[in-house]
Amino acid sequence: MIKDTLTKELVLTNAQCKTWREAVNEAGTLLLNNQKIKQEFIPSMIQVVEELGPYMILLPKVCFFHGPPGENVLEPCLSLVVFENSIYFDDYDNQEIKCAFAFGAIDSESHMDMLKNVAYLLQNQKFVELITNNGSKEEILEIIQNY
Repeated sequence: MIKDTLTKELVLTNAQCKTWREAVNEAGTLLLNNQKIKQEFIPSMIQVVEELGPYMILLPKVCFFHGPPGENVLEPCLSLVVFENSIYFDDYDNQEIKCAFAFGAIDSESHMDMLKNVAYLLQNQKFVELITNNGSKEEILEIIQNY
């Protein structure tokens, strides 16, 4: 269940980031500080955007950063950062985000249930409203507890 993966230690609100690269670092640092990934995973998430563009914007203002599965991920993991101000992908048509998930997988299959649960969570309009409009950490975690 997502509530077991996206715990209060892995959710940050009112983050002060100016660029999408800073956003990746902020979301990745939550995973790193909770021993979910190795340091090398953070630059790999940046590299994915640099190589493929911001295709990981799942919904308006909601981004899903990730890197390749493998040895730099210690366990399937997820973090969520809500930004105080919008962040724009300057080098990609100024696409806007207000929040970002960072996602890590150890292989190409073991994380599929987690992804399904994230998809269900993102169907909750109140949750999307909170993460794209500076909702409080408490309100966000309250909804996560149902998934």
